[in-house]
Amino acid sequence: MYNPAGWLRRVPRSVRSSAVVLPVLIASGSCRAASTDREYAVTGIDYAFQVPDTVRAGATVVRFHNAGAVPHEMAMALLKPGITVPRVLEVLKAGGSPDSLIDGVVGILIAQPGSDPIGRLSVNFQAGRTYALFCNFQDSPDKPPHSALGMVRSLDIPASD
Repeated sequence: MYNPAGWLRRVPRSVRSSAVVLPVLIASGSCRAASTDREYAVTGIDYAFQVPDTVRAGATVVRFHNAGAVPHEMAMALLKPGITVPRVLEVLKAGGSPDSLIDGVVGILIAQPGSDPIGRLSVNFQAGRTYALFCNFQDSPDKPPHSALGMVRSLDIPASD
């Protein structure tokens, strides 16, 4: 079961509007990537993300496929310099807000089991930065979010190619 209010509460107030608007633009197809963009595939399974070993800086189209048996989301955020995914999880587990840990939300893609979302994310990955992938869906209201079950991943972009 998806709880959008749960994810949006974790998004800094300054970027909440982009967290809602950006996925709508991408899903509607109004955000088109340049033909020179690289493509990068992320697969969601129950309960992890499978990603390639290397992600390079620059313009990239990120595709998401849900190979799991339950609905999943791929929420992507740019972390502040020096912040790690384990640190974000530690703050969330303690009931804190990650507002001071992220520079912004890149976007959110949602897919039903065995399918792809109707959109993709167009990302200009910044060299030397870390991006976080999260799935905050819950299988039911009394179950933990998928991120607590391990569906979280760090994307560390090398400082130079």
